Amino acid sequence: MRVTTMDRYEPAPGRVVEFVPSPAALRAADGAPPVPVPPSVNQRFHLATAEHTPEGAGHWLACAFDLPDGPVDLDALRAAFEAWGRRHETLRSGFRAPAADPGRFVVGAPAYRLVARDAGAFARGAEVREWLTRRLGAACRPLNWPSYLFAVVVRPGGGTVYCGFDHCNADAYSLAVAVREIRESYAGAAGALPATGSFVDHCAEEAAQASARTVDADDPRVRDWAAFFAGCGGTTPAFPLPLGVPPGARVPQGTDARPLLGPDAADAFEARCRAAGGSAFTGVLTAVALAARGLGGGDVLRLCTPLHTRYEERWTHAVGWFTTIAPLTLDITGVRGIEDGVRGARDAFRVARALAEVPFAQVLPVLGGAFRRTRDDVFMVSYIDYRRLPGAAHHQDANAHHISSVTTADDAQFWFSRTHEGLFLRARFPATPAAAAMVTGFADALGETLARP
Repeated sequence: MRVTTMDRYEPAPGRVVEFVPSPAALRAADGAPPVPVPPSVNQRFHLATAEHTPEGAGHWLACAFDLPDGPVDLDALRAAFEAWGRRHETLRSGFRAPAADPGRFVVGAPAYRLVARDAGAFARGAEVREWLTRRLGAACRPLNWPSYLFAVVVRPGGGTVYCGFDHCNADAYSLAVAVREIRESYAGAAGALPATGSFVDHCAEEAAQASARTVDADDPRVRDWAAFFAGCGGTTPAFPLPLGVPPGARVPQGTDARPLLGPDAADAFEARCRAAGGSAFTGVLTAVALAARGLGGGDVLRLCTPLHTRYEERWTHAVGWFTTIAPLTLDITGVRGIEDGVRGARDAFRVARALAEVPFAQVLPVLGGAFRRTRDDVFMVSYIDYRRLPGAAHHQDANAHHISSVTTADDAQFWFSRTHEGLFLRARFPATPAAAAMVTGFADALGETLARP
């Protein structure tokens, strides 16, 4: 799956058809009774952010993929979307205002019906991109139902499907699930899909576990969380190089998306890291730390990294937001190269993973005045090996893309993606001259570090 942002994505022109709930389905949503399942930790934070930001959160993510060659069967595609919504309960779940104390509801599977709606023909790909940007921004909001968009661009001999989601409904892994399952369902193979659990059930279990878990200041993991934030100056980690944005200010988002290593070079890099006692991920972390140090970032780098929480088989094919955040401290004092640092990065990641067992949302109330939030964004490094996700063998044939929204930013964040085509980077940062120069220079140094034998 290629990872990009909407401003970098180049769709093909064609006739756009979207698939929206029928009037009866909308009435069912309006009349659906409350369900006593609270938002997940991630959902609650996202809903609160949506209430306090002018763009209403605006952090949607989408997948795009081509249908098999041939005329697009709109009835079959509508049926595939409909079956998929019935399969994944979170797509039939929504929240009612206020965002500070949202009430969940769920539309019953029999009532979930979609209708096709023609959105017009577009002669240029740029016009399709403008339409997608506008519609995804309007539809993919956490207090909407549905808070996602299904559409297809029909052209002679084929079509491209778009599925966009507010983050409440999906994570990056879920996009791979969407590509595989909708494509197979359209081809008539829906009956072969494996059983899956419901993200709504996961939210209920997360809430029950949080209620049963006692967290206090004497918990060693809480003390380690506190030490991590203290090392960040009593707040969340920030990119260690100047970006030209003072705390409390937000500016339009800048983007850098580039290949770092081709398929053979990525394989060789992973082999080097494993031979040195690490992994491709810990090798990337070491390269990030080395590149930052080379530009003046120092020997100790603190950042957050997202981890999936799909620990049980029933969540393997589920759609939802199955992630948590781990606090990671990398100390590369005396480290000369990647092989020299992967073991230390591996050990640091193990510590971070153990701390993530106590979610930040539960740690924060214990910290009290020892923690303050000075920025909205958090310096983050994410790594996903898309080759391991459902349906990965067909991502290239399907021209599958992971597309993210473009909003505002006040810090730098980096997503590394490993695919059958190599290793890629997507960076998000404030679009100031200082940040653009710094992040571009950092990405250049990172590429050189990764490629260095």
